[in-house]
Amino acid sequence: MFSKQVSHSFEDSSPSQPIPQPQSQPQTKPQVFFQGRKLPDNLISFNSPDGKELFKESLNQGYAEGYFNLSSCFSHQMDPAYCGLSSLSIVLNALQVKGAPVWKGPWRWWSDELLNCCSPIEEVKKNGTTFSQFACLAKCHCDVVVKRADHVTKEEFIEDLKKVCSSSDVFMVISFSRKTLQQTGDGHYSPIGAYNSEKNMALVLDVARFKYPSYFASVDKLFEAMQPLDEVTNLPRGYFLLSSNPYNKTISLCKLSHQESDDQLVVSWTTLGKTFCQDIPKQLQSENPKTLEDVAKIILSNQSLVSFVSMFDVKKYIIPPGDENEEVVVEGGKGENEENKKEGSNEYYLSMLLNDLAKSPLYPIVESIYQKTKVYQSESNDQIDSKVAFAILFLLSSPPMMFSRLELELVKQIERFQDQSNMSAMLKREVTKLNEEIKDLVLNFCNCATSPGACNACS
Repeated sequence: MFSKQVSHSFEDSSPSQPIPQPQSQPQTKPQVFFQGRKLPDNLISFNSPDGKELFKESLNQGYAEGYFNLSSCFSHQMDPAYCGLSSLSIVLNALQVKGAPVWKGPWRWWSDELLNCCSPIEEVKKNGTTFSQFACLAKCHCDVVVKRADHVTKEEFIEDLKKVCSSSDVFMVISFSRKTLQQTGDGHYSPIGAYNSEKNMALVLDVARFKYPSYFASVDKLFEAMQPLDEVTNLPRGYFLLSSNPYNKTISLCKLSHQESDDQLVVSWTTLGKTFCQDIPKQLQSENPKTLEDVAKIILSNQSLVSFVSMFDVKKYIIPPGDENEEVVVEGGKGENEENKKEGSNEYYLSMLLNDLAKSPLYPIVESIYQKTKVYQSESNDQIDSKVAFAILFLLSSPPMMFSRLELELVKQIERFQDQSNMSAMLKREVTKLNEEIKDLVLNFCNCATSPGACNACS
C-alpha cells in the first residue's frame, strides 16, 4: 500500500545553443511522491484485526453510536490544508443540518470547498484553519461547545468522549498536534468515531485518508496532543462538541458571502476583524465623540461596515433557498396570520424581530444618520427598514471593548441601551449570539490576522 516514487524534471536544450558545462548546470532536487504513510506503532489501524476487535468492544459498550452517521457521510479532505473544513462538513452532513450550499446540479451537500463564509477558500488553502477560525465557522452552521485544552481536565475529556460516542446527535472534532502521536506534520483536525472504555482508546476518523488510515489512539496521548502551543496563535488546541438545533434561527455574522460592494471593497472575515479590533476603537478615540448620535455616526460610517450592512440581505439570509416552508419556534402568544407571515414561519420570525428592533430608542437615531449621511440608500418600501434594524442589532451587540476609550458618561449611556433586561426573549437571543460572534471575530483577528494559519496539516 505504501509506495514512494521519485520523478526528475529536465530542461530541453536547443541544438544551436552551446552545451552548458556540468558545473553551471542547475541542480534539480528530485520531487518525492507518497501513497500513504505507515502508522506509528503506538497507533492501531482501524481496519487491522486489533482495530476491528477494539471497535467491536466499543459497540458492545455502547460507545460507537455516532460512528454510522459519520461513516455514511465520510469523505477525505479535498486539499492538504482542508482538514478543518472537511471535518466540519462531515459532521454537518451527519447531523443533517439544513441550509447546505448547492453542491452540483440540484443537490445540496456540505462540502469542504464550499465552507468559505468566514475566510476565502484560497486563504484557507494557503494558511489552513486556526482553532478560533474553526469555532467561528462551526458557529455559522450548528451549535458548538468550544473546549481549549488548557481549560479542560483529562477526566472531563473522557466524559465528553463517552457523551458523544454514546449518542448520534452530537459529535466531537478534535484539534491536535500530529507530532505528539509520532506522525508527520503538525496541526490537524478529525472527528472522533468511537471510544473503547476498557482500553481507554478513541477512534480518530482521519480526514487525510490519502496519508493515514483511521486509527485507535490512547486517550492519554490524544489529550497530550492537544497541549502543545500552536506556533501561530501561541495557544493550545482542543476540541469541539457539535450538535444541531433546527429551531435555533439566530442571525449569524459569518454567514455572509464574500462580495464586492460598489466601491470595490471586499468584505471578509479578516476585514471585519480589523474593523472591530482596531479601526473603530482608534477612530472613536481620535474623534472623541460627545453624544450617542456622534458615536453611532462614527461607527456606522466606517467603510467596511457600510459595505457589510449594504450586502446583508436579512430576508434571504433567514430563509435559505429551498427551505421556505421550514418552521421555527417563535416565543410569545399567537399573532396575526398575515400573508407570507404565517406564525411559526421564518418570515414571521423575521417580522417579529424587526418589530422588536423598531421599538428600540436607537431606531430614530440610526435612521436619521442614514438619511443625513446617505451612506446607505434604502430600496425597500417596508415600514421598517431591515438595514436600519440590522445596524441597530449590531450596535446592541457590540462588545464593551469597542467603547473602552470613550468618556465614562457615554459608556454608561451605551450600557443602558444594551441592557437586556427589557429585551424580548427573541431579541435577547439574537443580541447574545451576535455579541459572541463579534468577540470571537475580534479574538480571532488579534491572534491570527498577522500570521499564517495554524493548520499546515498533512504535509
